[in-house]
Amino acid sequence: MQEYYITTFCYGSKYLPIQEKWIERINDKCKNAMIKIYDNINIPIPSYDYAWWDIIRLHNNLLLSMETQKPIVQIDMDIIIEKDIESIVHLDYDFIISTEIGGDTAYPTECSQKLGFGVCSGFYIIKPSGYGFLSNLLSFMKEKKYNSCSDQVNLMHYIVEHPHNIVEEQIWLDGIEYKNKIIHIDDIKICVLDFEMVIRDPIVSKGQFANHINIDNVGGTHLFLKYFDEPLEHLPLTCRCGKLGNTNICHHKELQDVSKK
Repeated sequence: MQEYYITTFCYGSKYLPIQEKWIERINDKCKNAMIKIYDNINIPIPSYDYAWWDIIRLHNNLLLSMETQKPIVQIDMDIIIEKDIESIVHLDYDFIISTEIGGDTAYPTECSQKLGFGVCSGFYIIKPSGYGFLSNLLSFMKEKKYNSCSDQVNLMHYIVEHPHNIVEEQIWLDGIEYKNKIIHIDDIKICVLDFEMVIRDPIVSKGQFANHINIDNVGGTHLFLKYFDEPLEHLPLTCRCGKLGNTNICHHKELQDVSKK
């Protein structure tokens, strides 16, 4: 039984060559998911400012949510799924989103300094119960209410500017303990996933559900594709050290060495 949708926006020379392997990996790992690819610009957008693609995907995801009444999981094409995400999909929250890298310095810093963390819209899950809240968020993005089309910028600004309460919740998934942050706001519950569930730089094997890899950090699309097929421990670290040419002074190398033992 197919219980939820996984969607993505695939556009441009960086991402089109990834699509086949991305679909193959999801079909292999996520047995009860249907895949939907948004590969054209089929709605009016206010401008082609940074993050205009966030408007495209949220617009389409909300339509799909309304039509199907099923959970909609947005996964960027630079995220490689490592194991079935269905247990995350079934968490009882109105909106679920991954954590941005950087803690209290995450983008946008004016918000993360107040919250202590940031959110990353590379991976998010819309439940039908969150439709109204997210429809309002989409309106803010189109209006550039917070001077940006970005979903994470608009979401974080909205949270810090409106009454909310944040609690930490411990859960066990697949034998691993995680600590999620739960934001109570506007009569809904937003779950910000433990960073170790959808992990970002530096990425080492920790039993995570997915790896979110900056394609430019690993040398472009051609080299990124290796991360689908080869053991993570045999590949270059995904941190910015390699991109900046600082591999000899990389402070993350010891993490990869420990993961090989």
